[in-house]
Amino acid sequence: MKRLLVKFGFLLLILLLVAGKLSVTAEERLSAARVNEDFRVDSPLEMWTKSTTVYDNNFSGNLSLRLYAGFNQKFLFLGFYVRDTFLTFADDFTLDFQGSDHLRIHFQSDPEAAKTPVTLYLLPSSKIKEPLFNIAGASWRHSSITVHSVPGKAGYFYSVAIDRSNLRPTWQREIPLQIGLHDVNSQGKVDLYWLFGTGPKDHGTLVLSQ
Repeated sequence: MKRLLVKFGFLLLILLLVAGKLSVTAEERLSAARVNEDFRVDSPLEMWTKSTTVYDNNFSGNLSLRLYAGFNQKFLFLGFYVRDTFLTFADDFTLDFQGSDHLRIHFQSDPEAAKTPVTLYLLPSSKIKEPLFNIAGASWRHSSITVHSVPGKAGYFYSVAIDRSNLRPTWQREIPLQIGLHDVNSQGKVDLYWLFGTGPKDHGTLVLSQ
């Protein structure tokens, strides 16, 4: 009986540690750097690297995401450098681009409001060779968001500038968000990888530093 209790206690400790780690991951705080007022969504990648805060995340051996975060008086700038050995952008007609490799940004609603988060679906390329985006859960104007994309053979760089007038007053300094990487492999299998925690209900906090 004593040995059983010891084993149970050890397992409980592991579970608590794992739960604590997931909780910390889901509540991670990232800083966005202040950029010049003339910074542009189509600035060269070197300028993004020099001017913004950069975070790296590896999901698997052939799939990784580098996040760039910056802001100025008018815009929130987010950049995404994705390395992926297989890319497809065949689905550019559905609202959520389910059949294509793409990115999703969830701006989390207040938990007590039980509302669907504001979501941007970002498609790096399309049949007309242009990046596309869709907005769900908000009445944000398309003209208040600008996107730019540089697709390659084994990845892409996608950047977005969001007019800060879209953001709630409580989001002007701290933005609760989740970033999803929607991946379609060569067999058509779909996986959705999350930057924070394990799913769309988790989020991190992007802090607009002074």
